[in-house]
Amino acid sequence: MSRQPTDPLRPLTAEERAALEQLRRAQSAPAVLVARATLILAVADGATYTAAARAIGRRSNDAVAHLVRRFNRLGLAALERQHGGGPPIQYGPAERARILRTVQQPPDRERDGTATWSLTTLQRALRTAPDGLPTVSTFTILAVLHEAGLSWQRDRSWCATGQVQRVRKSGVVTVVDPDTQAKKKLIEDAYLHAQALGLDLWCEDEAGPFQTAPVPGPSWQPEGQPATVAHEYVRQGTAKLLTLFHPADGQVRVKGVERCTNAVLHPWLQAELAAIVAGLPPAPALPQAECRALWERWQAGLQVRITLPTDPPPLRMLLILDNLAGHKTPTFVTWCFAHGIMPLYTPVGGSWLNMAESIQRIVKRRALEGSHPTTTDQIIAWLEAVGTAWNRNPTPFEWGGKRAARRARQRQRRHSQGGSGAVTRRPIRRSRAAAQWRWT
Repeated sequence: MSRQPTDPLRPLTAEERAALEQLRRAQSAPAVLVARATLILAVADGATYTAAARAIGRRSNDAVAHLVRRFNRLGLAALERQHGGGPPIQYGPAERARILRTVQQPPDRERDGTATWSLTTLQRALRTAPDGLPTVSTFTILAVLHEAGLSWQRDRSWCATGQVQRVRKSGVVTVVDPDTQAKKKLIEDAYLHAQALGLDLWCEDEAGPFQTAPVPGPSWQPEGQPATVAHEYVRQGTAKLLTLFHPADGQVRVKGVERCTNAVLHPWLQAELAAIVAGLPPAPALPQAECRALWERWQAGLQVRITLPTDPPPLRMLLILDNLAGHKTPTFVTWCFAHGIMPLYTPVGGSWLNMAESIQRIVKRRALEGSHPTTTDQIIAWLEAVGTAWNRNPTPFEWGGKRAARRARQRQRRHSQGGSGAVTRRPIRRSRAAAQWRWT
């Protein structure tokens, strides 16, 4: 029979129980915190100390008794790691804050000899600073960085959506799109709800220019004999790719051109769009007020709006375009309205909202990587050939679909291990001796 605890667990408050339940179900919290939350909840629900200890793989209930006494005094703070005796901690909160302050400051190129911090340059800077840490190790620095959620990553190109810099006669100015948030919402609504509303959705973009130059890329070659890329080449012009993409079924319509003026873009775009609209099922008959309201729905929230026709035809298609000036000419916009097409323009610096950008990267990679085109006709033929091959087995694109949700779940399920970048899919139980871990 289990002994009656001398210091029983006090009743939990509603906030404490909610926090403990959340921690027990957490997929990314440290294993020791999950185990302690599980112990407290088990004891609160009536389990004996021995049963609670066995539930997490422990044989002794002494640790449970110590945790309960500490929880009665400190509350949720008792779950955090405590110093387990032995030599004093050398790197406590103040020392860890000192390491993080150094990381957040850019290096001095003349003094530190680098533009970005590595572990060794950080160690040298911390050891030589007047208020630094003369004996700090690279392992300690790495552990502190990982505990703070920092990892070694490559830079990525990035732009602030809705804000770009332009060169004017007066100099460089910052152009801000006042309709950024409204445009983002309309385009996301189009991706998510256009099909349910009976509207066809297409994306249009232009890629390039592609030069007649060697394009590096991977290929199968004999061991130790990689393919070589010509250092010198003759420039024979450039080519561009006009793209219409249908995310619902993955079909793509492409055309290679040497230049992309309105005189080239508009006739191709109008011919393709007219053929697509002609193949759509008949539009349902709606009262004129409902028909106009359906058009106006796709201008909701915009400060700068396109003037709609007085009696617009039935809305058949949504067309996502970038901010190219040719897309906004009155003749092209009027033609779109006459054919039941509503153009949706991405905000400046918001090309990521156009899924045609994604398919263009795939076509470009498959057509040109690892090759050396010598004429623009070659580039055009290769791009169009890959587009034709893609349509034989297309892949539908989905906005924020299962892959995005799956990646989010995978990130939540990872458990960091020690001071390295290693992670596990499930928490690893710690022995009692390992729980007495300290900074060294």
